Amino acid sequence: MSVRSLDIIIPSFRPAEEYLLPILNLAKPADIRVRYCLVVDNPTATIPESIRKREGADLTIVHHRQNQGAAVSRNDGIAAGTAEWLLFLDDDILVPDDLIFTYIHAANTYPEEIGFIGLIRMPAPGTAFTQAIRASGSMDIFTVAEKKESHAWGATANIMISRSALGDIRFSELYPRAGGGEDIDFFLKVRAHNDFRNFKSLPEAAVVHPWWNGEKVNIQRPFRYGIGGSWLAQLNPQYVYYDLLNTPELLLLLLFGCMAAAVWKPQLLPGLLFILLGILIVELLANMIQALKRRAPVSPAVFFYVLLLRLSFQSGLLWGNLSRGRLTGMGERFNDDGKVRKLNFYRLNSYKITKWVGYPLICWLAFRFYF
Repeated sequence: MSVRSLDIIIPSFRPAEEYLLPILNLAKPADIRVRYCLVVDNPTATIPESIRKREGADLTIVHHRQNQGAAVSRNDGIAAGTAEWLLFLDDDILVPDDLIFTYIHAANTYPEEIGFIGLIRMPAPGTAFTQAIRASGSMDIFTVAEKKESHAWGATANIMISRSALGDIRFSELYPRAGGGEDIDFFLKVRAHNDFRNFKSLPEAAVVHPWWNGEKVNIQRPFRYGIGGSWLAQLNPQYVYYDLLNTPELLLLLLFGCMAAAVWKPQLLPGLLFILLGILIVELLANMIQALKRRAPVSPAVFFYVLLLRLSFQSGLLWGNLSRGRLTGMGERFNDDGKVRKLNFYRLNSYKITKWVGYPLICWLAFRFYF
């Protein structure tokens, strides 16, 4: 059966007409009912008149009286319509005029699919920080559609899902309000609800996502993603495995050791502080090697930001667990690819090898010269 209706859901905190109007004016098939739902999750935001005057025709605007977060906004968008297919788009992307046609054609060609992951490109990085974001791999999900035929989830900046596949599943409100983990949780649950079938990649449905904050340094985003990662593990234990402690987890244990040594055995402090410093140096080297493998420019600033991004995410993960008293979260990791692997100690890469060669060396030096 051919697609007859499509709802396009756009959560927005800063409704800007230079992005939203091209989305609202996308070319549409004459025989398809297309409706938009713009959810403005900012009580102080001013909705441009050019957008406001479209309301009631093919546009529903939901303006929250208080900030409720990304999950609530998307859930409100789901509830506002009844179409067979739901297309999630960000409010700050650049779209090709034929985007709707591309998605509709895919749905008509593969009606048995539960959803389609679009491609999200980002401009060439112009600063050391955005070069580090690309080198870190943290945004690889944006381009997963051109690397895999299907995947367990996709970014809500550009993805279409069948309402029949959705059922009564909604975005969880337990995750950080500004976003972080709720999209992974949502799509993994939809996937499980449909016999663990992946979402089909659709690289032809490509949009461009500008860098956030004018490419300025911002570590709140990875920290927030880390907090979301702690919730992912707690709420989806079937995808959890345990691995060697990450750097913030190790440093926390060492800090407790330093405090204990300061009280009971101060002569151990120099050695413990040497190990602490050594762990940071090994972490930097491990990140440098990984960044170079991903063809990052040879730049101290880029290497520093790659390290900062990883430590920010891991610190968010640690804080998320500790703030809820989840000591079992130490060493806990999450398979966001939807696979079930309980032990990943044996899975080695250059990052792990560097760390677990470097750590014994640091400890040996500490014992050799301090203990």
